[in-house]
Amino acid sequence: MAKETGVSREKILVDGQVWDEFLFHKIKDFDIDGFNIGREELADVKNWKKNKDDRDLFYAIAAIKLALDDSGLAYDKENNDIGLFLTIEHPGFEPFCEGLLQEAYSCLEKKMTRKESYRRLYETFVQNGYDLQTFMYLFLAAKVFGLHGYSLYTSNACASGLFALESAARQIKNGGSDIAVVCGGDYPGTMFKHTWFKERGIYAEDGKVRPFSADAGGIVFGDGASAVVVEELGHALKRGAEIYAEYLGGGFSLEGWKVTLPQLNGTSYQDAIRAALARSGLNPGDIGLINPHGVGIKITDRYEAKAITDIFSKPPKAPKICALKPYVGHNLGGSAIIETIILLLAMREQVIPATLNYGRPELKYGLDIVTEHSRSSFDCAMKLSCGFAGYNGAAVFRKAVD
Repeated sequence: MAKETGVSREKILVDGQVWDEFLFHKIKDFDIDGFNIGREELADVKNWKKNKDDRDLFYAIAAIKLALDDSGLAYDKENNDIGLFLTIEHPGFEPFCEGLLQEAYSCLEKKMTRKESYRRLYETFVQNGYDLQTFMYLFLAAKVFGLHGYSLYTSNACASGLFALESAARQIKNGGSDIAVVCGGDYPGTMFKHTWFKERGIYAEDGKVRPFSADAGGIVFGDGASAVVVEELGHALKRGAEIYAEYLGGGFSLEGWKVTLPQLNGTSYQDAIRAALARSGLNPGDIGLINPHGVGIKITDRYEAKAITDIFSKPPKAPKICALKPYVGHNLGGSAIIETIILLLAMREQVIPATLNYGRPELKYGLDIVTEHSRSSFDCAMKLSCGFAGYNGAAVFRKAVD
């Protein structure tokens, strides 16, 4: 493992001039046409979008295609109960706002009247504005792949992926579907998100996420989308599917205190972790590896470290900790899905990736942070997410039996 990342510098232009620039984990040379998606289905979406490059949507479609291909699933696209659970933080919003501002400025330059400007803006953006409704992203993604089962759009901040995963699992356990696709992602290459985080002093301007470190400087965005196929175990075994892991259960809570600040003396996160352990029928000592939220914001890292040590104690009894955002950045609403995928791959291969950028440990956190790639045998792992506005989630996975 080379410990390499895909960090690139993004320049934000206003009227042809550099207004600001920032580093983030960026997908390069993305082309939706290269994913072998049905020509007619993709053309239908492009026609609806008037050939607009909607990265939030196209990233999701590409991720779902990869997940379905990997699953080897054959299904009737006209008649099935396959569910779709999608999460993207306000998809299309930032490009919409940028376009609206640019067009409004153009109207001012042309000295158009208020009525003329309003008509111009309406005609230019009415379709894009309608498509900002999250059900449209869910609809278009499902339409491309012919998914006709229970569908749900989830937006629970950074913990959205775990909430979506739990929703899919409950749908399957309740007998509503045998199979569901869970997809999350984000396209963060705009000025709005970066400016918002930067003004609050929680964006790492050097492009390095440093989870649980003394020199943690904030988040770094991660571009793209990811998806997993969740399936009833008996159904998966019957069709000979490759099973990466078994989802044992999740725990969730809503702190409901502040938007950007966690309640350090609260127990909301601990409650979510305890609930996940209870539903999975495990004890803290059964967990061999934890993938935390590991966001690299000092107050959030402190909050998360306390929750972990409250439940699992401290080394040497506590499980090992591997934070993944230094590799892929913070994919915001999609972060839990992509990190779960990496966690399951690590579990299958019995490898623990190193936590990058952990040069100055914050020892008072009391965590056993893995700093070098290592081979390790473990059967159960936990994924944690603590999002803005107090959305907390914990999910437990067990290694698939050969």
